[in-house]
Amino acid sequence: MDIVQIKGHIKEYEWGNTSFIPALLGVPEDGKAKAELWFGTHPSGDAIVMETNQNLSSFLKGDSDHWFGEDHQESFGDELPLLFKILAIEKPLSIQVHPDTLQAKAGWEWEAIIRKRLPQELWNYKDPNRKAEVIYALTPITAMCGFRPLSQIAPILKLLLPEGYPKYFSYLDETGVDQDAQLSRLFKQLYTMSKETLSVLIDEYIASLKMHEELPTSTADGRFLESKGIVLASYVSYPKDPGLFCPFLLNVTHLEEGEALYLEPRTLHAYVFGNGIELMSASDNVLRGGLTNKKVDVKELMKVTEIKGKEVQKVQMVRGASGRMHLLTPTEEFHLMVLTSGTYEITDRRSIELLFVSEGSAQFISEKEKRMLKKGSCHVVAASLGSYTLQVKGTLFIADVPR
Repeated sequence: MDIVQIKGHIKEYEWGNTSFIPALLGVPEDGKAKAELWFGTHPSGDAIVMETNQNLSSFLKGDSDHWFGEDHQESFGDELPLLFKILAIEKPLSIQVHPDTLQAKAGWEWEAIIRKRLPQELWNYKDPNRKAEVIYALTPITAMCGFRPLSQIAPILKLLLPEGYPKYFSYLDETGVDQDAQLSRLFKQLYTMSKETLSVLIDEYIASLKMHEELPTSTADGRFLESKGIVLASYVSYPKDPGLFCPFLLNVTHLEEGEALYLEPRTLHAYVFGNGIELMSASDNVLRGGLTNKKVDVKELMKVTEIKGKEVQKVQMVRGASGRMHLLTPTEEFHLMVLTSGTYEITDRRSIELLFVSEGSAQFISEKEKRMLKKGSCHVVAASLGSYTLQVKGTLFIADVPR
């Protein structure tokens, strides 16, 4: 057996969309928000192999040489280091950050005692793995990603906080001072000030936003939310949250369909609206930074987050020799490719692969097997299979482990 179909694990979160994932899978809607669809082996959502009804993790370990290959096992053992997801975002996610390798290992070890006596929702670390990720837009997506340069932040705060700015943030106007150090001071100040002071600042901030009609709530065509629109939408649910300032502290980025964004560990971010493919390290480590009812550990948040103002760059893509479009991400755990309508000869393989059809269908042809891959289906291809052909009518994604 060189290819198997897997059933993903659906996550129902309040920020999810009720229709996108059911439509993708071709199943009826039930009125519940379907936020994420996981395909991988993470304990929080292990996929099921359709042919054997086993958890994918157990199935792969049952024949590691065949499914993973020797090169993979030397680096990752018999573990799948990537997690493939579908995201359906109706409301802004919580502001969050993910640890790098050293932070994840240290945090996991530090919380060993906590895991024995506290429920999982109170853990900061669900596993010892770093978490990098890339999101590819299936529909237009609005995201917040990384801090803006301080030179962009100070003027807007001055505009929106005519009373609060000179009282609390005048140090931002000092010259000859490290800008990122000032930005770090600002972020920490907002998250550690008294509830009373924060409440007064938020009241002034929201009133100013509503008054300044020149600040747009969305793009002219209405397809993307802008900073003001994100704040006002979030204010309804989180009226006392310091994260309300983040839409003007972080870069607001718009992804057109077919564009992608890479988030390296330690990058503060939040997805706001839209639907996409997300490929990441096999980790569920999330440190939240606001706009959520879940745990926010400010001390750990500050330790993990890299506070450095810089512009956002979208992911570069290049077409390979086989015709597949490769997303260029500096990651050793995962690599994403996009295949549109056409015939592809896949040769010289040494990695396990996940194949997902987002639109239309595809035919998989190998020396031993011919299989139709339907919209919404995900299949796993063994690393030991030397070559195969894909005839795509629509769009198909391949996730593998870089060699």
